[in-house]
Amino acid sequence: MNEHISTSQMKRFCVRVLPVGESTAIAEHLSGCSSCHEQFTETLRSLRGSAPLKFTLAPEFWFRYEHVDYEQLVSIADDTLDATEREILDIHLKVCASCKEDIRSFLEFRKRLAQETQTSFAPVAHEPARDKLSWLTWWRGLAWKPIYAAILAVVVIALVIGAAFLLKRRADFQARQTPPPKVSPGTAPDNRTANSSSPLATPNESPADKPTSAEAVVVLNDRGGTITVDKNGTVVGLDDVPASTRDEIAQVLLSERLEQPAILKELGGQGGALRGSNNAQPFKLTYPSRTVIVTDRPTLKWERASGANSYRVYVNDQAGHDVARSEDLPSERTQWNLPKPLKRGEIYVWTVVAIVDGKEIVSPGPSSPEMKFQVLSARSLPQLNQLQKTRSHLALGVFYSSVGMIVEAEREFQELVRLNPNSKVAMKLLRNLRLLSDID
Repeated sequence: MNEHISTSQMKRFCVRVLPVGESTAIAEHLSGCSSCHEQFTETLRSLRGSAPLKFTLAPEFWFRYEHVDYEQLVSIADDTLDATEREILDIHLKVCASCKEDIRSFLEFRKRLAQETQTSFAPVAHEPARDKLSWLTWWRGLAWKPIYAAILAVVVIALVIGAAFLLKRRADFQARQTPPPKVSPGTAPDNRTANSSSPLATPNESPADKPTSAEAVVVLNDRGGTITVDKNGTVVGLDDVPASTRDEIAQVLLSERLEQPAILKELGGQGGALRGSNNAQPFKLTYPSRTVIVTDRPTLKWERASGANSYRVYVNDQAGHDVARSEDLPSERTQWNLPKPLKRGEIYVWTVVAIVDGKEIVSPGPSSPEMKFQVLSARSLPQLNQLQKTRSHLALGVFYSSVGMIVEAEREFQELVRLNPNSKVAMKLLRNLRLLSDID
């Protein structure tokens, strides 16, 4: 590895979410590159903040990012995992609720599918040996009478030709009775009415990512029916979704990747200027926390500070101007409703000051990143309202991801995986989304 390590690669390396091969290459590069080693130190420091360095040998810590992939789900269902892989998986499941749910839903689907497809067969009655011998004797008798054998051969050939002719006539008749559908390049036919009779629309079945026609590349079950994407990026099954959103969905499905929205980097924040002189451990601000929100009058929430007598809440714009400020709130209050709507599309910074024995404790702490959030823009709000009416997990998930609402996007993609437990594309997108949420 000759090139220097990028900032995004370094962050992923520090939180141990890179593939083993890439992590090994970066580790070898760090051993011989002083500039990248310095970047590695700074990245670790920024991720750790002012908290003291902690080190643990607990296996749950080291395997916390070893999420279950699709191949492992199949191996679990088939009971083919080796002992080492099973041990690592058991350790990871102690700390990962999402992987527990993935395994539970997959095993439940496989069990339900096995019950529905189970068929009992009656024992096969073996033909008596004497019957076989009589047919063999009859055929040998024909061999001694060439005229009979010739007549039989002519009859068999005539039957084959007649059957082929009838099959061809039937196929031609069906082709004339069923004209091909006419589809314009920019629009997709409405499959919602046809899905009731289509096997792909059955909730208990999950389509594979194999084409069902010459053009289809990805096929997914969704709440509204079946969605297909062809190799040209044409989406079928989302007719009530705007064309721009369908194009974005096609790009996501064909690339099997969700891009990190730029807003998440802005909301991640940098260590702010000193906002107080007290070095006590600050309490935690819980919502909204470095995300995009829909409402323009959010309820700000925080954890209780030990020994607090009262709280004050401050909301500022990015330029540092006061936007809203609370009165002194009683110690039992850990949330505050903004008195007036905020401007849509803007980024805001909020701070809570706890008064403890006459001293101020500020959260976030003096050396911690600022707590930011953005209110969904006025341009994106109508689009969200329209997509919510479609009830499409795929469309909503792609939209939420693109605007920076990662928690909401993960909820939609979890539902999509539940409806498509055998889909590698759906599982890969969910894991890609979780990776975005792990990186500030």
